[in-house]
Amino acid sequence: MLGIGRKIKKNFVFFILSYVKKNFSKKIYSFFLFLSVIKKFKKEINKRKRNDKFSDKLDKINDYEYRITSQNNEDGIIEYIFSNVPNNKFFVELGFDFFECNSLNLIKNGWNGILIDVDEDKCLKMERCLKFFYPKNNIKILNKKIFRENINELIFSNTDEKKIDFLSIDIDGNDYWILENMDTRKVNVICCEYNHWIGNNTQRVIPYNNDFTYKYDYYFGASLHSYVNLLNSRNFDLVAVDSSGTNAFYVKKNFSQNFKILSPTNSFKKSSRFHSKDEASKIQNYVLNCKFINLNNK
Repeated sequence: MLGIGRKIKKNFVFFILSYVKKNFSKKIYSFFLFLSVIKKFKKEINKRKRNDKFSDKLDKINDYEYRITSQNNEDGIIEYIFSNVPNNKFFVELGFDFFECNSLNLIKNGWNGILIDVDEDKCLKMERCLKFFYPKNNIKILNKKIFRENINELIFSNTDEKKIDFLSIDIDGNDYWILENMDTRKVNVICCEYNHWIGNNTQRVIPYNNDFTYKYDYYFGASLHSYVNLLNSRNFDLVAVDSSGTNAFYVKKNFSQNFKILSPTNSFKKSSRFHSKDEASKIQNYVLNCKFINLNNK
């Protein structure tokens, strides 16, 4: 009965929001969106630290992992990295959810920055929630689709900051190509999601497609080695791979002497905690039969 009640409530909220969106201004619609998520947002930002590890194959930096508002344990890694990298508390995050992203815990700790996502509702929810809970922070939220042709204009026309202390990219698709085309000279630390299903010791990436839409089928992005080689060429070193096998962190060589520089082969981790061995095997076989560009052959 409890499950039925929740479903009825969810359907009612959906009906109200759809009606308001169709018949009222965006400002009024965003207010109703805010009312529908304020409890969840408040609950998420006030959660206790969790530091469960998701792999037995850990590096020393994984000892610092914890999660509050990040998807996995990125919050702790980010905090540790910036305890060793001078910063002005400015971030840019490409792709986010309104209650769960790599920069939300930074915002809680006084950081300013830019959030960009193609989903209008996510942007409206985040904008309202941040204004309510963190009115002193200077956060610019852009509801835009990110292409490799517009990435630099999107970021650098919306800030006067001389440095981007932290760049996080997770758009479930053309991430590699966006990063390849981005001017990273002003960036000190980068976090980007890699697709572990592609495998270790390989440089493969999906073909660039402006119309790519992630279908939740595990076909997206690029392999860890692809990112490592790209960012090595931009003077970044790999310093962390979170234990869930989702995100990897790269620090500009000016500061990487403060960390143990990792081998992508040895520090590669799989994200298998949600799948049985049989399920994981089927997913990996499916992904490996998808279309990729092999950067080793370029």
